[in-house]
Amino acid sequence: MEKPHTSDNNGSLKKNLTPPSQSTKTVTGKDKTDKSTSKGQKLEDLFEENLKDIYSAEKQLVEALPKVAKAAYSEDLQNAIENHLNETKRHVERLEKIFSRLSIDKTDEEECMAMKGLIEECNRAIEDFEESPVRDSALIINSQKIEHYEIAAYGSLVELADVLGLSGPMSLLERTLEEEGNADKDLTDIAKDINDEAFELGRKQQQQNATQSQY
Repeated sequence: MEKPHTSDNNGSLKKNLTPPSQSTKTVTGKDKTDKSTSKGQKLEDLFEENLKDIYSAEKQLVEALPKVAKAAYSEDLQNAIENHLNETKRHVERLEKIFSRLSIDKTDEEECMAMKGLIEECNRAIEDFEESPVRDSALIINSQKIEHYEIAAYGSLVELADVLGLSGPMSLLERTLEEEGNADKDLTDIAKDINDEAFELGRKQQQQNATQSQY
């Protein structure tokens, strides 16, 4: 069955999506802009809310990734993180294009608490482990948690954009989704060697401890 389109061919939600700054009344007479009493009623509202959530998440990553790259022991991991930092900056720009096309006010987004927590886990790994393959293993685990969050977010946004008939925004979101998936695969490939190194390092330390305990 063909999905209902609620936008024009340029992917505009202007006729269907009311910007958060515009005051509208619900059937109960309450102002929809009152966040303490209002709830989203339309799929467009859900789409906008999740766009703003991932926008906040991406901006947090732009700030956090330089520290993560600097903390990496492996040159391959450091390069992968730096490359993804450049991609993340492009992701922010794409989201801003979507906001502009759909006349969405991006300045009132709330902080993405999920991404904040994931970044805090990454920072804890940097503090808990000295620079070594073991730290890199921890960084990869936490980085892939971040990637999986983003993949889920963008996958959902692509589907919503499809249902709403937003072909332009959907194309931009699909490009980002593909890049997030590739970043996750790259981390998996890098982890194979790093985890082996971390295991060998742990075994050598055990042997040294055993030798020292004999004296």
